[in-house]
Amino acid sequence: MSLIELTVMYGHLEGAGGAFARDPSGYLSIEAGIFRKHGLNVSWVHVQGTEQRYRRLEDGSAQISLVVGRASLQHFITSKTTRILGAAMNSCPYYLVAAPAIHSLADLKGKTLACREAPSRNAPIAETFHERAGLRVGGDLTLRMPNGDHEAFDLLVEGKADAALLPRPFGFIAEDRGFKRIAGWPEIVDDPLPITIETTHKLALERINDFATFLAAHREGIAYLKANRAEAVGVLERQFGHSRAMAEKIFNDYVICMDETLKVDFMQFESLLSQVAPEAAVDARQVASEWIAPGAIKEPPIMTLPFPGKILL
Repeated sequence: MSLIELTVMYGHLEGAGGAFARDPSGYLSIEAGIFRKHGLNVSWVHVQGTEQRYRRLEDGSAQISLVVGRASLQHFITSKTTRILGAAMNSCPYYLVAAPAIHSLADLKGKTLACREAPSRNAPIAETFHERAGLRVGGDLTLRMPNGDHEAFDLLVEGKADAALLPRPFGFIAEDRGFKRIAGWPEIVDDPLPITIETTHKLALERINDFATFLAAHREGIAYLKANRAEAVGVLERQFGHSRAMAEKIFNDYVICMDETLKVDFMQFESLLSQVAPEAAVDARQVASEWIAPGAIKEPPIMTLPFPGKILL
């Protein structure tokens, strides 16, 4: 039986150095024979640069791109030419990482905090600092909101900010450089849909059966990655050059966020849309129906009354 050929692209985290891949699971799936078991011959390739990946999707030299949701959604809104087949991660809340001299939220009095502007917009950052440390953002604490996560990271490591709210990969790198995570910070800042599984509208129609097979294999592959710590850590060391300590941290605190259902959490999609295109948020259902493949949405649970048919007063 001939195998279905698929090329899947991923990028490395930009702006902090290193070779952190948003979805490292494919390499282990190849080693473990999971794709081949499903009749697939998958090439899991690093292609840096969002525009380069879109060119390869358009010219057919690749069929799937693993990309952060905000870039994927922005491209769809602009072009209407792409679709997502699902999401390998719906949520992975930011860490609060600070200079070594900062031990608690209270220590940030008179200091500067950095956080990318978009996720800051609707997060209760000011309320949290006030409730937990009695600090007023804008008075006791200065909040700087750069355009990118890498810029927030740079402000921290260059000493221009005393702390930063960072995606976990940036947080890991900052910790590796001597900065420290502030324990107890709540999960209130996030980058929704950190890993979307993207293709073109044309390919989604032409290769619907092949993609269904890929999704089944990828679900199994992510579950295998999460269940086999030693093998996963080994792949992170060999393929990406991470130290053992960094690989273990990635497994413990990042891989755990991966979602083997590959379903798009609708509430996370709404949050993403409010960040990327606030003006379109009122039409979230319509945007979702155009961007997300049929059957790929995980709906929020329906709330029911404890006593059906009765209204509690």
